[in-house]
Amino acid sequence: KMASFPTFSRGIVLAVLSVTTAEALTGTAFCTSAAAGVGAISAKRPSCYSPRSLATARMSALGEEDKPLQFHKGARKALKELSSMVPVVIAAASLGMAPDMGAAMGTPDLKGTPLQRTGSSFVVEGVPRIVDGDTIVIDEGKGGKGERVRLLGIDAPESKQVCKEKNGKEYMCGIESQKKLQQLVGNDKVKCLANKRDMYQRVLGVCYDVRTGVDLNKAMVDEGEAIAYVQYSKAYLQDEQDAQAKKAGVWRGDFEKPWEYRKLKRQASQQLKSTVKIPKKKDTAAKAPPADADVGDDELDDAPQ
Repeated sequence: KMASFPTFSRGIVLAVLSVTTAEALTGTAFCTSAAAGVGAISAKRPSCYSPRSLATARMSALGEEDKPLQFHKGARKALKELSSMVPVVIAAASLGMAPDMGAAMGTPDLKGTPLQRTGSSFVVEGVPRIVDGDTIVIDEGKGGKGERVRLLGIDAPESKQVCKEKNGKEYMCGIESQKKLQQLVGNDKVKCLANKRDMYQRVLGVCYDVRTGVDLNKAMVDEGEAIAYVQYSKAYLQDEQDAQAKKAGVWRGDFEKPWEYRKLKRQASQQLKSTVKIPKKKDTAAKAPPADADVGDDELDDAPQ
């Protein structure tokens, strides 16, 4: 409506914004609280102001009192319409509304996550590469380096793990889990909140999609593509029970829990070593695989969280 009264100076606009009641905008003089917002306009300022006197006072405070003040035809109608908008603007501001709620997401609430009690001491953020259903690499550069993050409190099927459908048919549940996490993230940035690293220097974190605000740890368990890592946290146990009830993901058939699968794999490996002599490696220090590895962290995922 500003186009309907083009000669209004910025003093008029500020005056309108200073008004706190609809009555003031419709012509009724207002007192004390609204007037106090104008500031020390004069030593003998009146206790009440009309819209016109308030506008003049505001212009005076800005050093623009010499500029003509003209109320065009229809200006009062425009002011009434502006007054009807004030409560809406105030309500929107109080709710923190923004055009893109996902993009405006701040630090997510840690309630219901493994970090609820401890909080987070650092943040890792960027576009991830999905290694498997519970491992990502953030900000992977051309050199293949990046921050390896293990989703805290959950355990997903390993990359080569095989599960069974209800009818007994086998499928690659590890690959399915990886694809589900990729689907949840897409090309979005993720923000991972963490308070520690594991023995392999992987960040142990609760990760969120920056655009949508989705808790990726929770979502993977909700979808049945990961299970609660109850040895270290029961934060997602209810989500696991919900997924099991609706037979989502791995719960639609039979599967070995990821830690059981890794245990059996280690036992098979040890049995093989006992029958076949394998030269010992010189460097036995625990190391994480390179960030550009195309396999999951099978042997690393049993590291204490």
